[in-house]
Amino acid sequence: MANTREYLLIWDSTMANPNGDMLNDNKPRHDEITGQLEVSDVRIKRFIRDEWQSMGHNVLVRTKKDDSGKVMSCTNLIKEIMGNSGVKEAELPNHLLKEYIDVRLFGAVITKPKYDITGPLQVMWSKSVNPAEIKFMQGNSAYASGEGKSQSTIWSKYISPYALFKTYAVYNDNAAKRQGIEVSDEDLSEFTKALINGLINYRSTSKNQMPRLLVEVVYKEHRIDGELNYVDVNFDTEAEGVREISQVTLDLEKLCKYYDCKKDSIDTIRIFKHSSVRVDNLRDDFEVIDF
Repeated sequence: MANTREYLLIWDSTMANPNGDMLNDNKPRHDEITGQLEVSDVRIKRFIRDEWQSMGHNVLVRTKKDDSGKVMSCTNLIKEIMGNSGVKEAELPNHLLKEYIDVRLFGAVITKPKYDITGPLQVMWSKSVNPAEIKFMQGNSAYASGEGKSQSTIWSKYISPYALFKTYAVYNDNAAKRQGIEVSDEDLSEFTKALINGLINYRSTSKNQMPRLLVEVVYKEHRIDGELNYVDVNFDTEAEGVREISQVTLDLEKLCKYYDCKKDSIDTIRIFKHSSVRVDNLRDDFEVIDF
């Protein structure tokens, strides 16, 4: 069983919509009081699941279509899994935990047969460090707006020029033990790979994000800090005016102090670092991995 660990990911989004709100014209989710952008845990886990699939892992929570081209419901997907594998209803939970990495780590809600798994690895909502501007953009497409029309269709969307986010996640070994979920160090290694590469590899006209720094704290015993917010973000300009990572410095002084205070219960601190980011107080006794 893998030991408890915590994660803090620093990542940015440039000229994009990090997480659109479908109930608000798909504008970037934001805090109207502070001007900070928000990103749900579901959006981050979607990056991870997409990457896991490209890595060859089985993923339960995904969009799958039936033979008629319709998106399958959870109930029908479970029926298909049981039919293809030959597992009985009583064997289903163990089968899902064994075969699907997202169930093993994130948990699952199965509607029929009714079964809930609380994921031992939880990803929290993210907020941007800086207040971020939201812009409304329009342009012309290559195609006409209708048959016989002389004008091309006008597209419109909302984007934010730049936002830098902190995302916290925690793997709780007690939550895994209570449910009899066997989570290995390899499972968590696959999580960090997919967390980093999922953001890098998933690009579209609305999604343009890059991981900059990932802190992973591996504990010797069960211990949870609860936020791991020990990375200060310093901007070379006013926070509202920042537009690229070259204007940012990440300071790990607080992380160093945390390590000094808790080193008896900490096994390893790993720092996954993008080559373009400036980092102060990067200790030699941290395990540093460039990507």
